[in-house]
Amino acid sequence: MNAPVALDWAGVVHAPATAPVRIACLVPSLTELLFALGLGPQVVARTGFCIHPAPAVRQVPKIGGTKDPDLVRLRALAPTHLIVNVDENRREVVDAARAFVPHVVVTHPAIPADNLRLFALFAAIFECEREALDLAATFTAAFAEAHAVADRAPRERVLYLIWKAPWMSVSRATYVGA
Repeated sequence: MNAPVALDWAGVVHAPATAPVRIACLVPSLTELLFALGLGPQVVARTGFCIHPAPAVRQVPKIGGTKDPDLVRLRALAPTHLIVNVDENRREVVDAARAFVPHVVVTHPAIPADNLRLFALFAAIFECEREALDLAATFTAAFAEAHAVADRAPRERVLYLIWKAPWMSVSRATYVGA
């Protein structure tokens, strides 16, 4: 039987992980996903913004923020895999981490449907297929329900501000806009 292809958003093919797996995650939503997939015991590092699922995630060492993690501390925790995101993490930080983390998994979901690809990617790398399929089924049903509700709702124009100093907003060409 052939192993599923695990192609990340940088175009890198990842082989299924071999034990022991030690995952560091620099993306809050993906830390939460790792726990949802049953991989919490393998998560050895997170950012201070990775706060879900509480209280389980509190047991995982913090290594700084998404933009400025402590690479010395990260190296000391000896992860085998580092989960990053194109929009969350600075390229120079990721490139520096590549010097000591054997497997850097780059993500960049741009629309909600990309979550299915994300679930499949993690399933193929970390061999949590059953959990990923369950999560994909739950997501698909919830996404269809959300679309049904949205299709019945009146259309409104809004300005969605996500940050202040400087002011930043959401455009249609973003994950939130989708």
